[in-house]
Amino acid sequence: MKLLVSLAVATMLGVVVIAAGAPPAWAQKPSAAFTREFQAGVDAFRLGQYDEAVRHLEAAARLEPSLPGPHRFLAAVAAARSGWDGCIAAARTAIQLNPQSSEIEATRKVHDGCRQSDGRQQFAGDYGPTGGGAIAVTANVSGATVTVGGLKYGATPLAPRALASGEGVVTAAKAGWRTATATTTILPGVVTDVELTLDEDPAALGGGGDGGDAPIRDLGWLRLEVPAGSTVRIDGKPWPTDDRGRYALAPGTHEVEVSAPDRVTERRTVRIARGQEARLTLAPESRAARESRQRTGRVGLTAAVGFAAIGALTAMLSSAALDEARDAWTAEVNRPLGVPLSESVALVPLRRRSEIDALVRRSERWELVSNVSYGVAAVSLGVGIYMLARAPEEVPPRTVVAPLAGEAWGVSLSGVLP
Repeated sequence: MKLLVSLAVATMLGVVVIAAGAPPAWAQKPSAAFTREFQAGVDAFRLGQYDEAVRHLEAAARLEPSLPGPHRFLAAVAAARSGWDGCIAAARTAIQLNPQSSEIEATRKVHDGCRQSDGRQQFAGDYGPTGGGAIAVTANVSGATVTVGGLKYGATPLAPRALASGEGVVTAAKAGWRTATATTTILPGVVTDVELTLDEDPAALGGGGDGGDAPIRDLGWLRLEVPAGSTVRIDGKPWPTDDRGRYALAPGTHEVEVSAPDRVTERRTVRIARGQEARLTLAPESRAARESRQRTGRVGLTAAVGFAAIGALTAMLSSAALDEARDAWTAEVNRPLGVPLSESVALVPLRRRSEIDALVRRSERWELVSNVSYGVAAVSLGVGIYMLARAPEEVPPRTVVAPLAGEAWGVSLSGVLP
């Protein structure tokens, strides 16, 4: 499996050893030692030997710090290991070293794929024709005003926004908190993520100024919108809300389960960031609607089988009628002229032209019925599959017994208890 992942990532990169390690036209030709280490690192990566690949690729990067090839493959190694932060960092280094590389688009795809796998918000806009990039800003406090180069761009968490590439100073400010500042380089064609930490200002009354969240370093919040009377379980167990009606959760991914009387239990996975508030709306559909779609789907599948059987039967009838017409025509054409008709008719019944034409028309009618039946069967099958896909069988709620916060250890049981 590791070998398949390695080959898939290598194919996505679209790099052969010589091309990936080759410097841009203005750079000095790489040394033999670099080529040897880089080649060994790429070979180890493709064989799934990731520790060895990292060792050789890092050695190659130290030998030729200006070449992007080793960093590109270090990003691929990190992606194969699900090390999303390392993948993003290595891909950014490769892009920064040579934005004009022939492999730049492949490197950006690796970068964006690792951001998506890490649950970071994707950029759906246009970077612009002049080599622009984008920036996304998160902080341990929601609602902090974000400025880049002195211009306001919104509040935390700031979704990816298009911005000119280059170095910029990013700040996040909110009443009751000390302003956080960071300098970052916005790279062309990718999203640059900036994470800021605001410290509480002890001089501000109330610590939170305009009602901001207390600087709890190890928690985030989930605000749910669900139908009245719903039961909410997070990671398999009931979870209390705080005084603002939110769920305080440890950073990471959590499974949210919402059930209500006469409604289908619905589950979603949500990613909680430290100090951030996530919002989720869940509206489980009624069991009556789900069962109605399931019935429609089953009727569609049954109808598909029935019409397919009719199509097959009428196809056989059509073929039989056509064979009979063909045999009758052949018999009349080949009837011997030198034998009295009374004698030949005793052997082969006489068929008039009108009778043969009637057999042909009967075959055509059966063929039409068969084609229509097959068409209706195909439509019924599509409707049945679509309805059943939209109305899967409800999975029974899980029973989970485990600590879900802090650093304690526990035992998790999944399934339905008898």
